[in-house]
Amino acid sequence: MNELHASQWWIRQLGAAPMRARLICLPYAGGNARVFHGWAESLPGIEVLAIQSPGKGTRVLEPPCTDLDRLCKTLLAELMPLLNSPVPYSFFGHSNGALIAFELCCRLQAVGAPMPRRLLLSACGAPWVRQKQRYSTLDDAAFKTMLRDFKATPPEVLEHEPLLDLLLPGLRADFALAEDYACAWPSLRGVVTHVFHGAEDAIPEAEIAAWAQRIELPVEFERMPGGHFFIHDEQKRLLAAIARQLADTLRDRPVVLTH
Repeated sequence: MNELHASQWWIRQLGAAPMRARLICLPYAGGNARVFHGWAESLPGIEVLAIQSPGKGTRVLEPPCTDLDRLCKTLLAELMPLLNSPVPYSFFGHSNGALIAFELCCRLQAVGAPMPRRLLLSACGAPWVRQKQRYSTLDDAAFKTMLRDFKATPPEVLEHEPLLDLLLPGLRADFALAEDYACAWPSLRGVVTHVFHGAEDAIPEAEIAAWAQRIELPVEFERMPGGHFFIHDEQKRLLAAIARQLADTLRDRPVVLTH
């Protein structure tokens, strides 16, 4: 029986092996569900749900969400039937997606909902120590220059001006989410957390290490080769590391039949 209801909020991937666990993936600023295309093939037994927010991918013409509270409330309402199912689940978030994944976990904890087996954070410093700047309010020319200087947007987007113009509202919205975020939670309890970070990323090591300040269980850190976009440049290595992290979610779990 397949309990997964359809939603415009995600794109579902199933590999060849029967599904026994679920990985909910949140992309970086300006990214969409295609960031995770093909992941299920490298994660046997894991169903991948790639989140597709308004203003992204197939929803590019929808107004993007600039309010993190509204985004999280809507996304959790969509996901809750899955989180309450017998299938164990985990979160993976890269850059902005990591911030959102952490916030979702804190909200689930606050209402006593089933928690993820793993929280996998990638290429993101802890939000309570990051230096905040109002990049989202820059004019178009300055905003594009900032994107190029930061190297936090894929080169294929930066080099295609019409595409960049189309994605600009969503990019601004993503930056606004991070700029306005203030963590209201004292700590996250009971979730095994693993943090991936690029050896050549510009994020300061102290900001990466600061995740341990508000996560009660010991946090594991794993350095990946490359810069901010090791999610693409080192995809094979990253997926192998994710598979190792999720291995115990597959043990002693019944096969979930799907159609």
